[in-house]
Amino acid sequence: MSHPNPSSRRPELSRRALVTGAAWSVPLIAVASAAPVAAASGVCTQDAQLSWQNTFTATDTSNGVGTFTTPTGEVVTYTVTVATGPNIEVPATSDNLNTTGDGIFLGDRQTVAAANKEFDAAYTQTTTITFDRPLANISFRVFDVDGSDFYREHLRVIGLPGAVATPGNRVELEPVSNTYRPTADLPIGPVVAGSVTYSSTGSTDSFIVELTTPRTAVPPQGVLSHGVRMTNLTYTTACPAV
Repeated sequence: MSHPNPSSRRPELSRRALVTGAAWSVPLIAVASAAPVAAASGVCTQDAQLSWQNTFTATDTSNGVGTFTTPTGEVVTYTVTVATGPNIEVPATSDNLNTTGDGIFLGDRQTVAAANKEFDAAYTQTTTITFDRPLANISFRVFDVDGSDFYREHLRVIGLPGAVATPGNRVELEPVSNTYRPTADLPIGPVVAGSVTYSSTGSTDSFIVELTTPRTAVPPQGVLSHGVRMTNLTYTTACPAV
C-alpha cells in the first residue's frame, strides 16, 4: 500500500483503506474463541484469537510487547521486532506497528530509489513475532498488497509449520523469490489492494513476515510510503476445564 502521509501513530486505517475497504475480503472477526471440537484422540480443542489492539503495546516503531490469556488460563507473552534492509527505514514518526481492530500495520520508507520494482532484499522489512511458548495452527491474513507505476510490494511469511498460503484477488506467487505480489501495477488512483491468507498445521513459537517494497522514486523525508496490515491471529488451544 502506498501510505503517503501518516504523521502520527493514531489507531486509524489509511486514507485508501477507507476508500477501498469494500474490495478486501472480510477481516477475521475479533472473538475470544470458537466452538470446541473433539479431536480423534478425544482431546477437546478450540480456536482462539489474539487481538493486536487489545494485547499489544509498541515501545517504538520497531519494537513492542504483548500479553494475552488463553481460554485455559495460560498467560502468553510475545514480542514484535522489526529490522530493515539497507535501502529502507522505519521513521520514528511513522505508523509502523500501529494497531486497530483490523490488525497491525507494517510499513516502511525507501531511502534509495530502486532501479526497478522487482524483488530486492535491500528493500525488505523483516518483522519477527516471538511467543514465550509454542502456539498451534496459527492463521491470519495480510491485506493491502499492491503495486503502482512506481512501486511494488512483495510479501513472504517464514517459520509457520505446514503453512498453506492462499492468495486473494489481484495477488500471485512469484516463484523465483517465493513472494506474493500484485498481478498488475495500476496508476496510484485506482489501486485495489490484494491479500494473502496463511494457515499452518503445527506448533511454533516464532514466525517472520517479510515485506519488500522497491520503489523507483524516494518519498519525502519522514513519510511512510508503503505498508500492509496483518489481521488478528487465530490459533488452536485446549478447551478449558469444565
